Amino acid sequence: FVFQNSYAHLLYAQQWSFLGSIFTPTQAGKYYSYVAGLSSISSMIAGASVSHLVGRIGLPGLLGMAALSLTCTLLLADWAYSLSEKHGFDPSMELQKRSKQKKSHKSTKEQEQQSSSVDTTNSQQQSSTSLLHQIRHAISLFRQVPTLGALFFESLSFQSLSTILSTCLVTQLKDAVPNDAARAAWTGNFYACVNGLSTVFQFFIMPKLAQKMEPRDLWKLMPILPLFCGVVQFLPTSFFPDRFAMASSSSALYLVAISFLTAKTMDYSLRNILAEMAYVPLSFEARFKGKEIIAVFANRFGKSGMALILSGLHFSSGGGVGLSGLTLFATLGWLTSAVNLSKLIPSKEEAERLVAERNSASNNEENVSNGDADEEPKKKK
Repeated sequence: FVFQNSYAHLLYAQQWSFLGSIFTPTQAGKYYSYVAGLSSISSMIAGASVSHLVGRIGLPGLLGMAALSLTCTLLLADWAYSLSEKHGFDPSMELQKRSKQKKSHKSTKEQEQQSSSVDTTNSQQQSSTSLLHQIRHAISLFRQVPTLGALFFESLSFQSLSTILSTCLVTQLKDAVPNDAARAAWTGNFYACVNGLSTVFQFFIMPKLAQKMEPRDLWKLMPILPLFCGVVQFLPTSFFPDRFAMASSSSALYLVAISFLTAKTMDYSLRNILAEMAYVPLSFEARFKGKEIIAVFANRFGKSGMALILSGLHFSSGGGVGLSGLTLFATLGWLTSAVNLSKLIPSKEEAERLVAERNSASNNEENVSNGDADEEPKKKK
């Protein structure tokens, strides 16, 4: 579980960064939903199969199948990078160009300082690779690209909301379904429904929305439905008619499940696609390094930080924690961060212009470097 929430999640983020480096904003809006839809189909099949497989191979067997699927993912990712290198659209070529420029600048600087002190140069090299230098570089990157900071807080707020809803679901599910195998089957069917709805949204609704609406408008509209579910969950049971039997454990379970279902469906079908589209017009460092920080730190810190808060509230209140109030508060926080992020998202035309300028500048740098390399033999002659 720890491995899946750290290293495997990092690989997932890097795979989307790969797509963001080879697609234009128009292509991303057209194809991202289909890529996410295929992922939802595979997840839906896996979730629906849990209830059938858990009785045959047990929980240890399911862990073995998860490890096997991750191995297949790694092999396919390596194949994709090999194809990109073979056909000339490898995103790491931009990184190689930057590293060559840094090395040439570094060698020039070292030649100028050879007469002074070798120890000073070694200390500078050690400090450049220190953890403090990396933190300062990350802070500088986020200051240069305000969109990264907005994405960071949006991810932090949504993961906090997701953790609260997940805790509510687990608590209600434990009370309503005491059997472990039955709970695993119920959870598998739940995520199968989430991925099924996400697949419908990604294949049939999201492509049309991407063509007719700006991404910034979709960011503003996305939290509305989860906010409505949060308000319904916050209302007292006496507010509802008696025929709904909201005081029963099964009714409370399905109310929380609908809220979590709405949030996860928005996450899988819309939020992930909009977030990946937001990275496309950004620079190389923002697409890879900035995204690594957001995907690993913000996502994990949002979940672990909220889990610590819930644990503290549980012990301080003697087990009586008002999760419905926290859900509504976290949903409002997500709405605020999404609206702030939408103000920094460029329009479709502006995003296309930024990508065209970036590609043009990269091609010009490559032509200049090739011209300098051709002139060096002439000068020697």
